[in-house]
Amino acid sequence: MPGLHEEGGWRLAVVVAVALVVGFVTARLGVDPHTAETETVTGVVTWSNEETRLIFFQQDGVPPGSEAIVSVTADNWQDAGGMIYTGGPYPTCLAGADGDPVSMDRHRVELQVIHRAMSAGPAQHFAVQVHCLD
Repeated sequence: MPGLHEEGGWRLAVVVAVALVVGFVTARLGVDPHTAETETVTGVVTWSNEETRLIFFQQDGVPPGSEAIVSVTADNWQDAGGMIYTGGPYPTCLAGADGDPVSMDRHRVELQVIHRAMSAGPAQHFAVQVHCLD
């Protein structure tokens, strides 16, 4: 009867292997490829252009002179007092003086950022939420 015992072990191994493959495939299909996670970063905006919605951002803890170019895609933002604005004007901490789309006022902000790796060149950064800290 040793042959029956060996055959049962082989079948068990096949069943376990199939179960693992099915489990892995099911888990991979359950991951939505169209989702992105944000990273919360704080720092100083050294330059902002309301027309292009681009900012130069110096993240806290990163050496000076290594600003990231960030595209502000946020439709909502929060001022330093906690008021939330939706679909309204460009964030006040990023905006220039009246009639001037460019600001170099060095305001502190907290950003919710999505990073997009590129096959060539630097990564792209998108601010999906802006919180003015001053």
